Amino acid sequence: MSVIETAIASATWAIDATHSSVGFEVKHLGVATFRGSLGEVAGAVVTSDGSVAAVEGTAAISSLRTVDQALSGHLMSADFFDADAHPEARFQSTSVTPVGDDLIVRGDLELRGVSQPVELRGRIEGTVTDPYGNERIAISASGVIDRTAFGISWNAPLANGVLAVAEKVRLVLDIEAVRNEA
Repeated sequence: MSVIETAIASATWAIDATHSSVGFEVKHLGVATFRGSLGEVAGAVVTSDGSVAAVEGTAAISSLRTVDQALSGHLMSADFFDADAHPEARFQSTSVTPVGDDLIVRGDLELRGVSQPVELRGRIEGTVTDPYGNERIAISASGVIDRTAFGISWNAPLANGVLAVAEKVRLVLDIEAVRNEA
């Protein structure tokens, strides 16, 4: 028996940081996929007419985590995210288009003080009422950005011409949000 409910109420939903993840994946040395995540996320999902109508969110760069603390520190430095000068990543949707069971979410992503348009493809994973009576919605999405468009351009070319860190970065989001009281 599935706990997923199918009806999606028109509402504003607050992102639950504890049960959400904002991650990134990038090729390292041209062969391996390196992953990291941002833990402190906030924002809202707006639903209307049975689908997602808008999404906005922020993520604290200081919450960046990788498997190595020294590497996380380097990623927060001016070589990459420059967390001291730009403490948040921000996203604001400009349109959300349902396509079958999927969603195309277009919006503006801001990193290092630079805003660029991005396109994410995702889906509504479902809605459910938790054991405390709160209505919840889950959305997954991903997309690819060019990190150099945001001024994140540090690199080290290898002898074979491959870059140590790829310029294309895949964003991977799994968002759970709680319906706000009306």
